[in-house]
Amino acid sequence: MSSAPIGWDQRYKRCAHPGEPQIYPQQDIYCDAEKGGSNLKSAPKKEWEAYISFLRGSEFSVQLLASNLAPSEEIRAPERIRVERLEYSLYPFQQKILDKIGDGTLVVGLPTGLGKTYLAGAYLKRETEARPERVLFLTPSVPLGVQQVLFARKKLGISNAHFISGSMAPEKRRTLKVWNSAFAVTTPQTFYNDILSPFASAIARAKETADPVGYLSSVYRGANFAFPYSILIADECHGYIGETDGYSILISAKACGCRILALSATPQLHAPKRLGELKKVFEKVEAISLEEPEIKAQMPERLIAIVRLVADAGLLSIYRVLSDVIAAYQSKVSRIYGSAHARGYCKRHPICICLIALKIMKTRIVEDGASSIIDYGIWKTRELNSPLNDLGGMSVREAYDALLRKESNHKIAAAKRILASGSFKKAIVFVESVEAAKQLGISLQRERGMGDVAVLVGKGDMAMEEQGSALLQFRERASILICTSIGEEGLDIPSADIEIWMDPPSNPKKWIQRFGRILRQSEGKRRAKTYALITVQTHERNKLLRTKAKVEKIYGFTQSVVEEDLPRPLPKNQKTLALFY
Repeated sequence: MSSAPIGWDQRYKRCAHPGEPQIYPQQDIYCDAEKGGSNLKSAPKKEWEAYISFLRGSEFSVQLLASNLAPSEEIRAPERIRVERLEYSLYPFQQKILDKIGDGTLVVGLPTGLGKTYLAGAYLKRETEARPERVLFLTPSVPLGVQQVLFARKKLGISNAHFISGSMAPEKRRTLKVWNSAFAVTTPQTFYNDILSPFASAIARAKETADPVGYLSSVYRGANFAFPYSILIADECHGYIGETDGYSILISAKACGCRILALSATPQLHAPKRLGELKKVFEKVEAISLEEPEIKAQMPERLIAIVRLVADAGLLSIYRVLSDVIAAYQSKVSRIYGSAHARGYCKRHPICICLIALKIMKTRIVEDGASSIIDYGIWKTRELNSPLNDLGGMSVREAYDALLRKESNHKIAAAKRILASGSFKKAIVFVESVEAAKQLGISLQRERGMGDVAVLVGKGDMAMEEQGSALLQFRERASILICTSIGEEGLDIPSADIEIWMDPPSNPKKWIQRFGRILRQSEGKRRAKTYALITVQTHERNKLLRTKAKVEKIYGFTQSVVEEDLPRPLPKNQKTLALFY
């Protein structure tokens, strides 16, 4: 086998019928002739660009909203706010949590669904009853910041809540005196640069001491510095550790006597180092479990429906042959570099990189369907282009061509069938592959309209602002959200009625983050159902159940499991979703 470097920027170019454009069945995978050859194409580029343009120019555009939510006129003097009433009610378990929150409490909850933002709003109402206060709300990203300002305006009645970001030039921020805003939502970097950067050296020294808060308290008293806000809400605070602007703000606010409520939705906070650093700021840590009786009573029943899929025999043959190719590569890597390289993820040697790519290819062709690997640069390797007896004399590449013409993506076909067979207001489809997410999203947009299907991906295909716009589209208008692992954490994804997992979560954290999207109780919702698409005669079922067991052991998070076949599609004249036009 060759260990020559792989041309990762090259695309696999081959077509069964050059000169004649085709549409492969089921998933609209295009095959167009090009000068000097032909090319199996992935999700149509023009349609994806059209969707991005739609997001940028729509009412969901985070960029436009961020600009509109920023101060437009000078705020002459420091303002204060009082939350008079809430446009929502707390569940009993949320009220119980609120009663435990003091001036320096960190709320740690299992990933999502507990309504942490609603708790923050109720906390502000309680804290501003006696007198108006000044509130700083930290968020890790622009999309989350926009969402929090909209929440403050709609749910807390704070009409003068503002979003202040680095997109506004520092000179303009100074001219408009933006930090006089009574309710300022911002990213840590923006606030740190404007307010705390003059104390950078003192903050750095404070972090090296055993008592950073006490050290800074002395520094700030000597400099006659006062933190400009009386209440600080720190969202997604698990990232505020060590040499970060967020942690600098936390210890500075605490040093100046500011009341702080920090919110987090990740189990990572149970790590001793993180807890140790945060306990330098917070007197009290509240760990909230979904299994507590009061919380469990408000949550819908949790159900995993394992949907058994029978893939085409050609896909299973390729899956088995890839196992043999991988084994041969592992043997060669072991001989050259040692067994650790064969087991691990070395990215220094071309042959090790090739091995990684082959492992990913084998996983994705089953978990996310054949068309999800259409653009992989690994197709250039000799082993995938040599005739094999196990494939009837065809190479893996030729067998893949034949499979695409017959069954381009069994997972996408199954997801669409489930979406077409049930009644729901909101549905989320999780898929690891960016390519498969785009293919499914575009296919559904053709059927339902662009406004009714939101797509959320990362890895360079969407800017953060566009990701936020897709989330707002799903919150306000779309019935379906297709998203990759970018949607599993760090973004406030609205709740849904059902979920579809095109691939099994690879670890307990992913499992919890995905499941949390449908745990919010809503009127008439008694069951939180997730469809897990599992290809029979592959590793998927064992992977799913293995991760489930880890989730139950580590977090005590349980759910019922049933096994189902694909549901029958509804009659063509029966519609399940309303289109919003």
